[in-house]
Amino acid sequence: MHTSAEDLPAVRPHTRAERIRRLIRYTGVNVASLVVDYGVFFAVMAVTALPVLASVAGYAVAFSLNYKLSRLFVFVGDGAHKSDKRLFTEFMATGVLGIVLTAAVTAAGVHLANLAPVLAKTAAMLICFVTLYFVRSRLVFTRLA
Repeated sequence: MHTSAEDLPAVRPHTRAERIRRLIRYTGVNVASLVVDYGVFFAVMAVTALPVLASVAGYAVAFSLNYKLSRLFVFVGDGAHKSDKRLFTEFMATGVLGIVLTAAVTAAGVHLANLAPVLAKTAAMLICFVTLYFVRSRLVFTRLA
């Protein structure tokens, strides 16, 4: 683990092409997480018929997979100036944001807009995808300037 910013090699900012490749990798990671998320969602819906609970449970289970895959394939080396504990804590904070967004959008979709639970869950997923990519790429997995 690096002890100071001076110990780290100089890192150039991401180019546009690098950001596009990272977004494509982020999409792939989220598709894998989505399979787990929807699997849990449908299983919990079958047992409880509670769409908000099912949506949050699916998100929470898929979260740990998303963290591991994001570190391995998307944000490789980004955030290296942070300790593993700090990086995980920051990622967890984004996960809490994701759970809140998931619950709120799913609840609003089902109870206010009368959407089918799967449509409300899908809307929540799309909103989380965009929001969390922005937050994670700008605040969590950062590079030293």
